[in-house]
Amino acid sequence: RWLEFLKDYDFELSYHPRKANIVADALSRKSLHMPSLMAK
Repeated sequence: RWLEFLKDYDFELSYHPRKANIVADALSRKSLHMPSLMAK
């Protein structure tokens, strides 16, 4: 299914080893639980 959906787009897929991909690693970490920032 995904291949059918993506075939209409022009994109380039790049692989970055986990240790070299620091930004994605930081974004994928679980956030801290901060009750003061939670919507009520």
